[in-house]
Amino acid sequence: MRGPFRNRLGSTPIVFEVVPPGRRASDKAVNTLVRRVQDAVRSLPHLDAVNVPEVLDENHAGQPFYRNMDPQEFVERLGPDLGVEPIVNKVVAHVSSVAALRRWLRESLGEHDLRTFVLVGGTNSRVRYPGPSVIEANQAFRAAVKNREDTALGNITIPERDHEVDRLVEKTRAGCQFFTTQVLFEAEPMATVLRAYGKRCASEGLPPATILLSFAPVSDYQDIEFLVWLGATVTPKTEETLLTANGRPIGRASIDVARTLWSHLQAAARLSRPPVPLGVNIEEVSVHNFDLAVGMAREFPTWIGGSSARAGDV
Repeated sequence: MRGPFRNRLGSTPIVFEVVPPGRRASDKAVNTLVRRVQDAVRSLPHLDAVNVPEVLDENHAGQPFYRNMDPQEFVERLGPDLGVEPIVNKVVAHVSSVAALRRWLRESLGEHDLRTFVLVGGTNSRVRYPGPSVIEANQAFRAAVKNREDTALGNITIPERDHEVDRLVEKTRAGCQFFTTQVLFEAEPMATVLRAYGKRCASEGLPPATILLSFAPVSDYQDIEFLVWLGATVTPKTEETLLTANGRPIGRASIDVARTLWSHLQAAARLSRPPVPLGVNIEEVSVHNFDLAVGMAREFPTWIGGSSARAGDV
């Protein structure tokens, strides 16, 4: 396995996000997905990590319903010889207490030998969740790792939220080293958030965290509809572009849109001094787009100026 993901945060990391199988999936279906992920990792020599989200639905009272396998369990099914580091997501809002989160972190770092995490808050600001806030969770993580040099802590950024730059700075102060975004199809408001975050960090003498820009291929209108339901912003103009093949293979339009977005957002991130470091988080979202997502991840090194090896590859 390559070195710790933490060491790659300044070198435009490439991350592949895979949704865990449903909790009711058969062993055959789970094993099939495991093999596909393993094969994909082997086919992507510049991949830095596999990101495994925790998928849940919330009812009107904010109570969770877990439809998918626990990320930690899925990582165990992927095996210790995956070849890249797994990133385990945890929705801390639904943990029963800070003490329970501390226990989970100790077990994850010790018994399960995990090193990289994304700690996530609740989805509804009007709900009073039982678990800690993201800031409290970050602080618990920092205490649990005790200055270990092989761990990394991530959070989520939603650029459409009010006062998002304030949130980013506060979470960075609390120990966040990287953020993943929602799936992006538009440059704004992400470009504005990147510029403002970089300038705030510079003015406060705070090293900016790496922002992993999330992209996902789409192959039909239902994909777009689902991603919009998840929170993605898609203008009518972009929707038309995504659905217009013009002789291109299915899904190619979304890869071209992602490449253009990367160029725009990279330029925005460079406007601060020092520039905000970027990476990419490529999501398959729906299993029928798995191969398209692998193809997007395979192309990405050419978007950032070639495919030469980066520090830590050997």
